Amino acid sequence: MTDLMRDYSRRQFLKVMGAAAGAVGLGSIAAACSTAASSSAPAATTAATAGATAAASSGAVAPSATALPTGTFNWMTWGDHSYPAQLDAIAAANNIKANSTLFSDNIDAFTKLKEVGGQLDMVSGDALWVPHYFEAGLIEAWDINALNVAKQLYSIARSFPIWTKPEGYLGYPFGWSPVQIYYDPAKVSPTPDSWEVLLDPKYKKRVVVEDQPVEIMAYMGKFTGAANAYSMTPDEISKAQDALRQLKPNVLTLANQATDTIAKLKTGEAWIATGNLGTEARVKDQGGPDLKVFTPKEGTIGWMDSEMVVKGGTNENLIMPFLELAEQAEYIAANFMLNGRPLFNEAAYKILVNQGQQERADQFLYNKPETVNTMSLKGPGTSTQAVIDAFNEVWGA
Repeated sequence: MTDLMRDYSRRQFLKVMGAAAGAVGLGSIAAACSTAASSSAPAATTAATAGATAAASSGAVAPSATALPTGTFNWMTWGDHSYPAQLDAIAAANNIKANSTLFSDNIDAFTKLKEVGGQLDMVSGDALWVPHYFEAGLIEAWDINALNVAKQLYSIARSFPIWTKPEGYLGYPFGWSPVQIYYDPAKVSPTPDSWEVLLDPKYKKRVVVEDQPVEIMAYMGKFTGAANAYSMTPDEISKAQDALRQLKPNVLTLANQATDTIAKLKTGEAWIATGNLGTEARVKDQGGPDLKVFTPKEGTIGWMDSEMVVKGGTNENLIMPFLELAEQAEYIAANFMLNGRPLFNEAAYKILVNQGQQERADQFLYNKPETVNTMSLKGPGTSTQAVIDAFNEVWGA
């Protein structure tokens, strides 16, 4: 994340944070952004700091006049769920600190939480993995509408059936995206339209996919015609594994985080990559090539993620105050400009629109959260362990 912000355009980031002044009346933001613009610090890092300072100085980020609990909580998440200046501002103003541990694949986080339990306080998870955590007794259900900041969300995000239980809601909605394939048209031809491009021998060591064995096997399942990429039959797993064997020589690296994928596309080391909405803009913003994107004709998968409260977390009392602060629209608008994929905060979309970023936001479907209802969502299925075993058999060879 730090490298991304270092390279990110100061002009674009400052435009977003300038929008917060008009959208929510932050009197101090203009001065903060002016300071950022005149600083000799790295452009995007400075701009991010300005944005965080503006959000922290506004009345909007304080959940109530009541004194907040203070301390440090443990959060297992992906690298794009926050950015350093945001966390630093919250820590400085409210003395609530996030000790973040990053993971790549949902199964890794699920397994880790089962091992350590209440040593973690909050964990991020995708789509159908969220109720799986609840059914395993690992997370709490709670009243999402008890958080004032939840009013900023698109209404659909507060009522997803898969996250709704009689006991309450299972997570705080964050972002979403289908998985697409990005490529450099100067290096990749003819124009691809299938997962098959990942397997073409002429792209040896030019492909990047994230280090998510369950998802990679799902891609291969989609390509080979599996009826359900997360609940494959033994025959379907065998076909997907054969495709995986063809993919392996082409993989330059298994990226730990989306930022690693962006970095490889930016330098031209990778010509093809799987990624979320907005990948091409992020690469271009950082001086990389003009990429093309497509959704494979065989279909794809998608994710919608949330922040879950760990059952019995030692520092559980810090989670609601932290979410009330960290999920404010100013921070979320800035996060979108840094990371590209759509988020569930409608108030942040209004900030982007007010500052002239509607075209970019709409291009990446920010205002179409209902799209998640059309996607094949990530989640555990009947074949989860079997596909992990099949993946390891190929990748460990």
